Amino acid sequence: MITRNLILKFISVSIGFSFSFLILEIFARIAPATDVFPLERPIECDLSKPITLNCLHRKKPYTKGKWSAGKFYPNNQVAIKETNDIGQFSNVDLKDFILNKDQELQVISIGDSYVEAKQVENSSTFHGLLNKKETIDNKKIISTAIASSGMAFPNYIAQIEFISDYIDIDKSILVIPIISNDFDESFLRYGLKGRRGGLGQFYFKEDSPDLIFVPYPKKISNIQSLIDFNLKNSAISRYLIYNLKLGTLLKNNIRFFTQKEFNKRNYSNNIVESTRVDSPKRYELGEKAIDNFLNYLYALRKDTKFNKKTFLIIDADREAIYKKQELNPNSFYEVMRKKFIKEAQSLGFTVIDLKLVYENDFSKNKKMFNSIYD
Repeated sequence: MITRNLILKFISVSIGFSFSFLILEIFARIAPATDVFPLERPIECDLSKPITLNCLHRKKPYTKGKWSAGKFYPNNQVAIKETNDIGQFSNVDLKDFILNKDQELQVISIGDSYVEAKQVENSSTFHGLLNKKETIDNKKIISTAIASSGMAFPNYIAQIEFISDYIDIDKSILVIPIISNDFDESFLRYGLKGRRGGLGQFYFKEDSPDLIFVPYPKKISNIQSLIDFNLKNSAISRYLIYNLKLGTLLKNNIRFFTQKEFNKRNYSNNIVESTRVDSPKRYELGEKAIDNFLNYLYALRKDTKFNKKTFLIIDADREAIYKKQELNPNSFYEVMRKKFIKEAQSLGFTVIDLKLVYENDFSKNKKMFNSIYD
């Protein structure tokens, strides 16, 4: 039988839990917890037709929120991020970029998380900084970007195909950072795995340079809907998962207590190394990805004299630079870097190898190039 005292105890406990949750929510908002920028859907693509915005990863247009990492202000990192009219992290709308009434020099950056750059405000990204610059003949620059984390060469092609329908590529500057995952992850077998890894993305076919597209489900499960709703509306949930990385902490503890070895590749600055003997197919496909991508870029412009307007920015193993480590010249990333640089230069593209730039800068300033939180 339910007594009056039992009801009062239940009410007291409920109020206590509610009050505690409210305090935690307030704490997480002050900390602050990072916001989530969910993908805008549908993400669907018919490869027999021109690439449209629906084919690309994008956020809701004109969304404003904060990215943060670390435990508590001021010992964490916070950036206010905003999306433009096509859901990209840029302060320049595509419609303004296209119109370009002042006939400014158009610069479009294509890429992944290095271009998206959630860790800094839009104006502090490299493509944002270009909007404050002028050419040597005093011509102003208008710069924007199309990018999403986890992308590789085939997705860059789709992004370029999309923007090519709106601007004259021959008159524009293309800037494309090249990083470690661009080579093998251009193919589905090495693509991102996990709950949403690789969905709504493009890959090369293994037997041709043609693209394939992996659909993004139109509907998600009730459990996923509940998770998404919770993350969107609860700051403490986001704080635990994204700021404190609770999931990673639990996995590491499980590994420690069970001594279970997970079949995962070791990452150092996003670089996954292997030898040609250990993974010959990875080398084969990585080299094929380079050929496919550079051949596409070469055929993109009507006149090859404009190839120099394509800037390929080649990342380096920054961790090795910080620790002054000698790299194995036969390791996967070094082999891919050398091949990419050599072939890109032979085709007349402007190649900027960041290795020497980073080495000289770090030797002089002793300052890391990437956030400690990323």
